Amino acid sequence: MLEVINGFLLVYFVVLCSLSLLVPQLVKPISACFGKPSHEERSVWDEVVKLKAEQKSISMKDEFAAYSKLQRKINKLENQLKDNSQTRIGKNLAVKGTLQLVLHAVVGLMTLVSVIWFRREPIVALKGDLFPLTTMLRYPSDMPNAISTHMWVLISSVSIRILLKPIVP
Repeated sequence: MLEVINGFLLVYFVVLCSLSLLVPQLVKPISACFGKPSHEERSVWDEVVKLKAEQKSISMKDEFAAYSKLQRKINKLENQLKDNSQTRIGKNLAVKGTLQLVLHAVVGLMTLVSVIWFRREPIVALKGDLFPLTTMLRYPSDMPNAISTHMWVLISSVSIRILLKPIVP
């Protein structure tokens, strides 16, 4: 029923179509490396925890001035942490967006160049005759009952998206 003519191109285009679908999942762990809190943020957080523990040991009624002084320090450090966190999240989003855009562009460009380069190469040949669809499936290849690179990329892309839809959000 189906004869593989060019197995390398068959696998190559399936991998490219899969990569184009999986780019967001590949970007997540890479961008997570850039989103880790810095050493400075961790030390500020440790200081906040230490000050809160110290504040719990002080009676608010008996030593209100010391308690308030600690509270102001804690508030200042927490605001600093909040600002640093927002900056880090913004940078992480920028890295994630840029990386995703670059990977999509690279995979798309590779697919486009490959489709143009191998446009006349048939990927698989069908044993039967699909009369009304034959010309469309084989274009621009000259082999009868063949599926061309263009059509193979289209079929692979749609099939992989349908198959991985339950797995990939």
